[in-house]
Amino acid sequence: MPYSLVISKAVLIVDGTVSKVSKNEYEFTISQFIKGKSSSKINVAIWKGWLCDSRIKELKKGQRLILFLERSPYGNFYPINESTGELYVDNNAFLDIFLPKDFLNPIIVKKGISMFLETYMFYGNFNGRFYQSINFMRNKSIFEVYKMTKTNSAFKFLVDDVEYFNPTEVHFFSVI
Repeated sequence: MPYSLVISKAVLIVDGTVSKVSKNEYEFTISQFIKGKSSSKINVAIWKGWLCDSRIKELKKGQRLILFLERSPYGNFYPINESTGELYVDNNAFLDIFLPKDFLNPIIVKKGISMFLETYMFYGNFNGRFYQSINFMRNKSIFEVYKMTKTNSAFKFLVDDVEYFNPTEVHFFSVI
């Protein structure tokens, strides 16, 4: 799933650390909210790894993660698209070699996500076949967005990703 959709689908995007691990979930202490709000401690379901999507590192107390989360019907959270929604951070760097090369470090990624959320709004249905009912609205001109892409590599990656969906540009006029 493209990160533009993961970000749009997430009810919560957070940075923090694992505080406790049990059999089916882990307790997560949030240090920064990037999207959404919740209590500072949440429970996150542990997804089952498999051959094509295995966990990069064992979950343990103190492990820093950036999470892209949905809420389950049971009240806890779960990472969107499993490993896509669970980014491991060690020494302010990402461990996943499969991440986009433009995701240089957590500071750049978090700023890029914030810029993306300020610029694009999702509307549509995630359950549509082949993403055919997905639409985005852009509240800045393509020229403004182009200038912004020069300041943050993660934002540039997300823009390249979302422009595939041909976002609608919204113009705001002020009346004097």
